[in-house]
This record gives sequence, structure tokens and C-alpha cells, in this order.
Amino acid sequence: MSSPAPTRTRLARPAILAAALSGVLVLSACSATSTASTDSADDSAGVTHATSQIAAASVDPEFTFEGKPFDLSGIAGKTIFNIPNSSAVPFIVSVDEAGEALAKQYGAKWIEYTNQGTPTEQSAGIDQAISRKADIIVLAQGVNGELIVPALKRAKAAGIPVLISHTYQTGESLPSQLQPLVAAQVTAPFHEAAKLNADWAIKETKGKGDVLIITSSEVPPSDGIVKAMQEEFDQHCSGCKVKVTNVPVADWATKISSTVQSAIQSDPNLDYVLPIYDSMALFVEAGVTAAGKTGQVHTSSYNGTPAVMKILQQGNVMTMDIGENMEWLAYATIDQAGRVLTDTPIIEDGNEETPLKVFTKENVDEAGTPPAPSKGYGDAYKTGYEKIWGAAK
Repeated sequence: MSSPAPTRTRLARPAILAAALSGVLVLSACSATSTASTDSADDSAGVTHATSQIAAASVDPEFTFEGKPFDLSGIAGKTIFNIPNSSAVPFIVSVDEAGEALAKQYGAKWIEYTNQGTPTEQSAGIDQAISRKADIIVLAQGVNGELIVPALKRAKAAGIPVLISHTYQTGESLPSQLQPLVAAQVTAPFHEAAKLNADWAIKETKGKGDVLIITSSEVPPSDGIVKAMQEEFDQHCSGCKVKVTNVPVADWATKISSTVQSAIQSDPNLDYVLPIYDSMALFVEAGVTAAGKTGQVHTSSYNGTPAVMKILQQGNVMTMDIGENMEWLAYATIDQAGRVLTDTPIIEDGNEETPLKVFTKENVDEAGTPPAPSKGYGDAYKTGYEKIWGAAK
């Protein structure tokens, strides 16, 4: 097959891809084999495609968002009540810290609701937001709103708008039962990141990868991410062997390492483990090291969490991370929240055009030594958003 021309960092405007969303299933790690062919032939066209995609996504992203200008200082005195998917995930914590700093810069009050990722806690968080008379509730980085519908109905009855951020794929609408309960969303290019993660394994194994994908199916974007990865392998790597295993978020610290060790023992040819979120990669590396396969089994992932970027710099297991500028994500969330709070027309499809950047051993030092949450992406988003919001504060 012919290789398409390299795209820009955000891989054009993301295509609409279906993502099957699953409810919380407290599952033990289980495996499923993908439909990818195990033909051992080197698919040179697929490797060429993968290499071009990685190259195109390895540069500083441009700011392309063109939202209607408004005065963000109108959020001064408002209370933003933020409920993260889990306060135990470093990526989420970094995004929320950036959001809090930006909200305070423009005079708003930010309340962070610490929780460990259960629907019971998140429902209680909504009730606390209601009792504290919040002006907006943000469900951040993967909260599954379909599991807390009664609480969302209480927020609706109390007149408090809800914003869901970084939970659904760009191009997707909110689930039907959430549409009357959620005022706005900010989407993310999950599937584009998924394809890049698959492309890296294709490139590095020269089209002959023996790959294990690790997912957490209870997190809304997960099923769509896995599907996009499998489609990329199916289309561009006929010689790749791909399996999928599920480890719920609550079990990352206790089960990912042992899952990786078991996978290596049962498949001596395994050469790449692809956790779909990079906070999982810390435990993947521990599993590879414990199995004595450093140098043979590698990992790559998505998010750009500083602690993971550090092991990319210093270690031999992590070879690539697809980063998102966490401060840029915070700017996108505050932009949409500001529109809700100031009665400015929202971004109806939730696409704030937040970008991706591939970090490898070759360019990871651009993120700092040690890496910082929002370093290595340029600062086009700052001047871009400040222009939309009026004079910089």
C-alpha cells in the first residue's frame, strides 16, 4: 500500500471514530487476541507509514483553535468545583493544578475534590458542590458521567452547570442520557494518540511486533483507544501479533507488574507492552525489570506525565511517550468553563483542538531535565488563548 503524506501534529482535524463505552466492571486482568494477522512478512509500506506519522508528530504543535473571543475576567468571584477521575493519577493531578492556577489568575475560586475514582465518591462530590453553591462543576479526565446520573440530575435541579473534560473522543457527541444534564464538554484526540502508539511499535519492530496492549475498560475513552490501536495494527502491520488485557484503574499498582511478568513468561517473543495511559507505564517497567527482560521488552504510551518522561530519559524500557501539554489542557478547560460562566456561546462540539507531541530519547530533553508538566511544546497556546480572552492578566 502507498504511504500517506505525513500529517501535522494534531493529525489534521480528528476524524469521527466510534468508541464503545463500557460501565465500571471490576475485572481481574483478562486477555483477548486482536484480529491482526500474524504474517511474519515485513510490511515495508506499513513501517514507512508509521515512521512518517511519528516524524510529523515530533514537532512543537501550532495553536489552531478559533473560538469566539470573550472576556475571561468575567469568571472573577465564581466558584469552580473540580471532580477528577482519580486523584491518584499523576497526569490528572498535574492538569488540575494548572487549571487551579489559571482560574485563580482570573479571579475565580477553585475547589479540588480529592477522590480515588469511585462513582460513589464522585456522586458525593457533586452533592458537596451543590451544598457549597458552586457556579460550575467540572468532571475531569475520564469521569464516567453515565455512572452518576442521579447526582447529575441533582446538580441540574440546583441550577449548577456541569462540564465534562478530557473524557470523550473529538468528534463524538455526549452519550444521550448525559446530553440534558451536561452543559458542555472538552474533547480529546484519544484515537489519534492510540494510532501513534501503535505506529511506534510498528516502526520499532520493523513490522514484526509481538505486542500486549493494557487497558482499563471502565474509563470512558479506553475501548475506543484500544479499537483505534487494533485498527492501526490491522491496516499497517500484517506481521504483528497483538493481544489485549484489562487492568482496572484501582488495580494498577497491584496487578500491572505481575500481569506483565506473566505475559512475558507465557510469550517469550513479546517485545512491546503498550499501556494506553502512561501512568500505567511505571508499573509496566517494574514488571519488565522483575522478569529480567530489560533490553528485550519495551513500552510506549500516551499522556506525557513528567514521572514517565523521566524514565524515558533515564531508563531502557520506556522508549516513547505521546505527550499532551497539561497546561494547554487546563487552558482548554478554563476556556469552555469561562464560556459557560459568562453566558458566551460554548464550543458546541467540545473541540478545543488540543494537540499531541511525540517524545523519544532524541527529543525528550526538550521537556526539561527532569521533565516538567508543560515544557517542550512551545507556548503558542498562551498567546492564542490570551488573545481570545482579552488582555493577559
